[in-house]
Amino acid sequence: MMKKIWNTVRRTVPIWSAVLFVLFIGALIMNQVIHKSSAVANAIHDTVGVGIRTVMTTLTTWIPISFAEFLLISSPLLLILLIIGIVRHVKRSPAEGVRFCVAILSLVSFVYTISVFGYETGFYTESVTEKVDIEREDLSPEQLYDTAMILVEQIEKDIPYVSFPQKTYSAMTFSYGEMNDKLNAAYDTLCDTYPDFQRLHSNTKPVMLSEPWTYTHISGMYTFFTGEANVNVNYPDFIVVSSAAHEMAHQRGINREDEANFVAYLVCSLSDDPYVRYCGNVDVLNSVLNQLYSASQELYWKVAEKVPQEVKNENTAYSKFFDQYRETVVSEVSNAVNDAYISSNNQPAGVKSYGLVVDLVAAYLLKGK
Repeated sequence: MMKKIWNTVRRTVPIWSAVLFVLFIGALIMNQVIHKSSAVANAIHDTVGVGIRTVMTTLTTWIPISFAEFLLISSPLLLILLIIGIVRHVKRSPAEGVRFCVAILSLVSFVYTISVFGYETGFYTESVTEKVDIEREDLSPEQLYDTAMILVEQIEKDIPYVSFPQKTYSAMTFSYGEMNDKLNAAYDTLCDTYPDFQRLHSNTKPVMLSEPWTYTHISGMYTFFTGEANVNVNYPDFIVVSSAAHEMAHQRGINREDEANFVAYLVCSLSDDPYVRYCGNVDVLNSVLNQLYSASQELYWKVAEKVPQEVKNENTAYSKFFDQYRETVVSEVSNAVNDAYISSNNQPAGVKSYGLVVDLVAAYLLKGK
């Protein structure tokens, strides 16, 4: 009886599929372990995870378009081809049909395995604060004010070197590919300064369907199964640069959204290019000012008076640009899905996690980093 069962398994389950299923079981077990042990999560994230993220990114970085977006667009065709494949194998024999379906299922299970070992561990590792030696704490209105003023001073230093061709938006004076090079160079500087960050050279991918994607209010997305950092290039340039830096942080295993925002700020601030620094500072300044307004309107208006007029013009133009995308059903659904996803991955604040970057930036700047 056992021999008969074994022969049936051999006929319907390819050896390579069996290996993938074993890895899948291991991933299921590991997913439970990392929820309970940050030490294990750290160990996997900094060893196996580094290898997986490097391999996935290296395999796709040479492709000029987003492979993940290509898979999404062509998914109806791929589904049809899959159905045709199943039908053809079943016609040959039921056993071949089962074998084909098992092979496909094993590939799907491998995606989950990659997710756990290369990506999911990042939600349960040590905080990025330990990598840069800062401590997170509740901020007083005065501390928010001091943080905002430091950012304003940094922006003022770079404003003379920033291009405002329309007298509203700022603009990159370099190509998208050169932006990737500048961010990679800044990430190298980050790794030289803080060796605990993963060193990796990668390219972000401009999304072809960026304009319709804007209705979801998503400016970028990291796809772990292709290793790609996808960027919505329909947004103004200062958003594109900071979003690219944010998604590149995800490529390097910084999963929590507030920490990815913080690393994006760090990388931009360490860049040799004044426009990259400007983008990082403006993006974070807006977050700090939002929090300061809630804490003390008096201090908020004191900072607002000091903000360069160019930044005010940029924010006004961005607000007008975003009006057409602001209130849509698609954005509400996207926000709900994103909130549920983030909340389920050890980030109780959900989509509000993005704004928690203020605590990290304040701790970093006020400590004199």
